[in-house]
Amino acid sequence: MKKIRWGIVGPGIIANKFASAIKNVECAELVAVASRTEKNGKDFADKYGIANVFCGYEKMAESDIVDAVYIATPHPFHKSCAELFLNAGKHVLCEKPLCVNAYQAKKLKECAEKNGVFLMEAMWTRFLPAIKEAHEIVKRGDIGEVLGIDADFCYSTTPEEEAKLFQREMAGGSLLDVGVYGLHFTSIFLGNTPEVVVALANTDGGVDIHTSVTLKYKNGAIANITSSIGVEKPENAYIYGSKGHIHIPNFYGAKELFVNIGGELNHIVKESIGDGFEEEIIEVCECIKNSKLQSDILPLDESIAILEQMDYIRAQIGVKYSFEGEK
Repeated sequence: MKKIRWGIVGPGIIANKFASAIKNVECAELVAVASRTEKNGKDFADKYGIANVFCGYEKMAESDIVDAVYIATPHPFHKSCAELFLNAGKHVLCEKPLCVNAYQAKKLKECAEKNGVFLMEAMWTRFLPAIKEAHEIVKRGDIGEVLGIDADFCYSTTPEEEAKLFQREMAGGSLLDVGVYGLHFTSIFLGNTPEVVVALANTDGGVDIHTSVTLKYKNGAIANITSSIGVEKPENAYIYGSKGHIHIPNFYGAKELFVNIGGELNHIVKESIGDGFEEEIIEVCECIKNSKLQSDILPLDESIAILEQMDYIRAQIGVKYSFEGEK
């Protein structure tokens, strides 16, 4: 079986996890890395045994040795990088969030469709076996109708440790960094069309440090999502149904779930292949091999809907990034 040849765009922290994971996937091989600086690219290539290093993203886009790319650049550069490779006929997996706002994401979808290539947001949580198991339990009606969801992804860091998270020009803040996980999680079980969205946040320097979002749905279900880069909380998620509930520790990288129905607790372990990125890579490879331009699990309209929610939330909390002339 022919392997999909991958290149990494931007050898930053998250790219290390992707490079480690792809070694565990039979349908893919990592053949190249592109960096703005030759040294960073070479250091990354040496670390992971990557044969080809491109100094400049354009050179990789022009190359015929790569079938698909993983974009791991900072948020503001997702759209321009993805467009570069889509226009060059490369399939694209772009780190979350797909773009900074829904307007950009819609343009990116148009670009992918025009070029007839695959595009997906890299929201790895959606492909984890534990999350899929929770979805199956809910679909079967084991816990009844879903009436509530809680999801917290909150940690504490500093500008010295994570400078770009505190920079308005880098689309910093907790919402785009980790709040996006809670919104995606909620959408899996309640859909992406809440009737009411209410948000509060502590902001500093034009970015949100700690954000709380409440979403209400047509059936009366209410979801509470919190994100923070200034407050540490247990990274738990709960799905509350009319007959029981599901608790998922560390939900964004879930490996287990606790199902409580009528007071009877069932502990289910569902490990991922490796660090959790493998299932996501496999999904992209299978879609490409089957000539699919989108994933059924995470179609582009879903990513756009989540970005529309985040646009609305940012409007409420007064966060607009310095480069957002587009919207």
